[in-house]
Amino acid sequence: METQVRTPQMVFMQPQRLVVPLFQRPYVWNEENQWEPLWDDVVRVAERVLSRSADKHHPHFLAAIVLQQVQKPTGQMQERTIIDGQQRLTTLQLLLDALHAELLAVNADQPALRIEPLIANNPAFCVNPPEVKSFFSCKSLKALVSSVSGYATASSFVIGVISARS
Repeated sequence: METQVRTPQMVFMQPQRLVVPLFQRPYVWNEENQWEPLWDDVVRVAERVLSRSADKHHPHFLAAIVLQQVQKPTGQMQERTIIDGQQRLTTLQLLLDALHAELLAVNADQPALRIEPLIANNPAFCVNPPEVKSFFSCKSLKALVSSVSGYATASSFVIGVISARS
């Protein structure tokens, strides 16, 4: 097993498909126990970076994830099975998708273009575009949908969580 330190940007920027296997537990994160602490971390790191933009900033440790490379024929999209970190990666994907949607909504096209490779694979790498970064088992997808029920989009879900914290 090879261990590497990767930022979320490094994980999500690669053209690849992250697959949540059937054996993983369903999505169980909730606002109080996981979303709020994660959002608090995001705010704390953003405030630190913005207040001292000239300083060198060390990466913030979010927790370990374990990905297993799936053997694919040469020329096909890379695929990795999420062994550990499914909840965290799913939540980060939702957060990035919401940020992308909000940037587009306020016509911030250039910043939205910088976020896009983090949430969707470039069509040049896809057999059947558009190809999203994450693929969930039916069990996980049902649990995720029930967790965010009451929100029309990923964007409204994240805004609802953020608004509750403000």
